[in-house]
Order: sequence, then structure tokens, then C-alpha cells
Amino acid sequence: MDYRIEWPVPMDEYDWAIQQARGWLAVTVAWEGGRRAVEVYDPARLAQSVAVELDRLGHFTARDLLVVPSVTREHVEAAVSAIADEDFFRRR
Repeated sequence: MDYRIEWPVPMDEYDWAIQQARGWLAVTVAWEGGRRAVEVYDPARLAQSVAVELDRLGHFTARDLLVVPSVTREHVEAAVSAIADEDFFRRR
């Protein structure tokens, strides 16, 4: 599947270092005929977010969640490529 990742803003090395430290990033994956927002987390940040939502709301939900070892451009691109090959973005 041909796709493109739409990053939130043009990101330089400093911006990527901040995103990696935060452990979370929202991106959009676009392809001919569609687009889908994806939330990208590292495992530690995801665990923190789940714990906060459980305390606050008593449950956690996430749509189009992608967990990578670390929120770096390389990990995000590799994961998106892998799930695009599995037609993840065309499924609902």
C-alpha cells in the first residue's frame, strides 16, 4: 500500500528528542482514498496513560493505537510500514 505519514509539524532532531522523551506522538497516515489518525506510544508512557485514565475514569480506551519501543522517526516509520503491509489502515 502506498501511504505517507503526516507528522504534526516539521520536526528536527531537537523536536524528535522531545517526542522520544514524552513517549507519545499523534500522526496521520494518508493514502489514496483515505486517512487515519494514529496515536503512537512507547510502553512506559502507555502504562502511565492507562493508569491515569483508570484512576480518573475507571477505564481506558484508545482507537488506532500503535506501540513502539521508543517514539523515534525510525520506529514509527518501521511500524507504520509493517502494519500498512497488513492492510491495517484499510480495516475498521
